[in-house]
Amino acid sequence: MIVPLDNIDSPPNLRSGLKHLYFILWTMGENFPSHKTFTTVDLRRHANYMRQAYTDGRLIMAALFENGSGIINLLEAESETEIQKFVRNNPEIIEKKMQARIKMCRPIFWKNFRWKRNRLINTSFPH
Repeated sequence: MIVPLDNIDSPPNLRSGLKHLYFILWTMGENFPSHKTFTTVDLRRHANYMRQAYTDGRLIMAALFENGSGIINLLEAESETEIQKFVRNNPEIIEKKMQARIKMCRPIFWKNFRWKRNRLINTSFPH
């Protein structure tokens, strides 16, 4: 029997409206250097921006496409307005070196994570 995903309960923090989960796809913008990929171009400002988001507890996951054509992130934010502001303030977005697509999502299954007191915690590490 196939269970529709809509029948699976949302995590507690999404039901209560405290935080939302967003998927961001970062791709090459109009000012991205030609004949370069995300693995061969200097993206230190983007890396520092995302490192700060991680330090602040907003960035959950970051991954680079194997062929260097894009980056994906999962981030937490209070609202769509907050995540749009976060993307617009990325220095590489400001200079049109990168562009981004944002999609709100909800976790269904999450390896090594569980919900505790309305927070997603990593069960791989002792707390």
